[in-house]
Amino acid sequence: MMFRLLGFCLALGLTPFLLTTAHAQEARVVDKAGFDKAIAAHRGKIVVVDCWATWCVPCIKQFPKSVELADRHAKDGVVLVTLNFDDVSGTKVPAKVNKFLSEKAGKGDHLVSAHSLSDDGAEIFGISDAALPHYIIYGRDGKIAARIASTEDLPATHERVEQAVQSVLSKSPR
Repeated sequence: MMFRLLGFCLALGLTPFLLTTAHAQEARVVDKAGFDKAIAAHRGKIVVVDCWATWCVPCIKQFPKSVELADRHAKDGVVLVTLNFDDVSGTKVPAKVNKFLSEKAGKGDHLVSAHSLSDDGAEIFGISDAALPHYIIYGRDGKIAARIASTEDLPATHERVEQAVQSVLSKSPR
């Protein structure tokens, strides 16, 4: 059956690579060590971490802008890592998270925190007041260069994220 599908796709001019990308956006559950490992894998690049949840309306509205930002600055070595805070059961990613990612996400690492915001996730990941959306910008050296936090007076907007990325880019050109 797989060979028929492969033959059919090749006949349509589709490469075998396209067969493997259907699940490319599926997330994986990580603890803090797994998150740190994902960030370390991008050392030498500027990493934008978009902390979000499916229940967070501003997160959902701004998510496409994170994808656009990473795409726009890919040539500058900017990558996107998303960190979702929907509640998980063990290591199983909620179906609604993978569904959303398959529809909206671009390239990048898509992670789901094993720690809920209401328990210890906010403290572990440094998310002030457990408020989402929250963005963490890592410099090429792998260290946190900026945090864009949501507060009552000043929401975490993509204008602020773009400014932070531009600042990091100006300090560490390729």
